[in-house]
Amino acid sequence: MEATIDAVVTSRERVTPGFVRVGLRVRDGGAWSSLNVPDEFVHLEVGAQTPDADGHTSRHYTVSRVIPGGFEVEVAIHGHGPGSAWGESVAVGDTVRVSEPKAYYSAPAAHIPRVLIGDATALPAIARILAEADGAESFRVVIELGSLDDARSLPTAADASIEWRVGGNGMTASTIVESAAREAEAVMAQTSRSQDDSSAPGVYAWVACESSVSRQTRTRLRRKPGLPASALRIVGYWHADVQRLLDVWAKLTDEQRAQYDEIWRDDRSDEENWEILEPYMKVLGL
Repeated sequence: MEATIDAVVTSRERVTPGFVRVGLRVRDGGAWSSLNVPDEFVHLEVGAQTPDADGHTSRHYTVSRVIPGGFEVEVAIHGHGPGSAWGESVAVGDTVRVSEPKAYYSAPAAHIPRVLIGDATALPAIARILAEADGAESFRVVIELGSLDDARSLPTAADASIEWRVGGNGMTASTIVESAAREAEAVMAQTSRSQDDSSAPGVYAWVACESSVSRQTRTRLRRKPGLPASALRIVGYWHADVQRLLDVWAKLTDEQRAQYDEIWRDDRSDEENWEILEPYMKVLGL
């Protein structure tokens, strides 16, 4: 998912104190196309000199809205890092290389309630999920911010309960793990399973946050309330200890890296793969 497509900045807007919205027009109109999935994201070359945990110098951002000829992204302004610096300095007319999009959100039928939990990095995706939802959908949402100054109106046609919290985001302990479990259990307690499909999960949970917190959340939701992989989409959007992870990865043997690569299989869903891969990552110290 390399950033190989040229785009021009067409707009820049301060949405809240901690977020800047940037509009991008793709130079070759046929070179980029939306997946029409509300948590789709792209990689942007924002001038980073150091790689992320995946070895990329680009950084990934959610497509907060598709616009004629391109798309918008929202950049968190947190006072450090290449993405934040780019968001502070970018101006209309600047160029940036972007990638094709990728997405994770795969909610089931509209009658199954959804739980959306995330930290500040998940806010643009949650906003788009809600904006594109219809009246048949229902949501329980918890968003953990560094400051309530970044809370905003999240318009939706769906039935949505939205709770804003202060915490996490690399500053204090996160409450996302227990929030996700609490909301999922509340939905399941209120929703009876379909009589014609007793195997259908009573909830779909989408969680996006710091990577170590996302792993803890996956373990918690699989253990209790015991959600199947098909009812989950849990994503680590960023790493609090990226340099340590890069150092550990650099010291792995070729055999360890090969075993890591072999665990991930295309005939399994991402959630099934993560359930198998994460114990091995823990052994490696990743």
